[in-house]
Amino acid sequence: VGAHKGEFASYILKIKTITKIFCFEPQLLIYELLKKKFKKNKKIKVFNLALDKKKSKKIIYNNKLTSTSTLQKFNNKSFYLKIKKLLTFSKYNYQNTDIINTNSLDNIFNKINLKNVLLKIDVEGYEMNVLIGGKKHLKNKIDYILIEHQFGNQYKDNSTIKINCFLKKNNFKIVKSFIYSTLHFKDVLYKKESNLAIKNIK
Repeated sequence: VGAHKGEFASYILKIKTITKIFCFEPQLLIYELLKKKFKKNKKIKVFNLALDKKKSKKIIYNNKLTSTSTLQKFNNKSFYLKIKKLLTFSKYNYQNTDIINTNSLDNIFNKINLKNVLLKIDVEGYEMNVLIGGKKHLKNKIDYILIEHQFGNQYKDNSTIKINCFLKKNNFKIVKSFIYSTLHFKDVLYKKESNLAIKNIK
């Protein structure tokens, strides 16, 4: 969710036991690149939409760094955002906006049989909306969640504490964290507590 140009999808395709990958990317130009990249791969299905609490239309704030475009409103007091604007020679936190389609995880996968599922979320502060839209599947269809946690308080109404509490209530626990060298975000891996322990993760 937030597939961007398929960086993670390309990596995980190396695991031969992977049978299906669903990629969601709302930025139209990036979606076209993603679709072209995987057009010959039958394991991958690409959607030009964002995952949300429900089916709707939303504003996306497109950034020069396309991997950081977001549906979430910015916290203009964030020191990190001020640094980011300097580094990208930008006057504002975004370059332009578009109206994009959204749908919920529960709606999309309502009639699709899922098993042995990893849900990867990288949506720049919009994580809770994705999770709330997938509450039914969190109960018994999703085994692992890999989610990006931002540092620097970049977005309004974005709380890693709330995300952790929400996932804990849905029987997920943290098993691994991956802090990136830039030190401004980390990926956190959760697993359903009823599942077997993950082995050999480095």
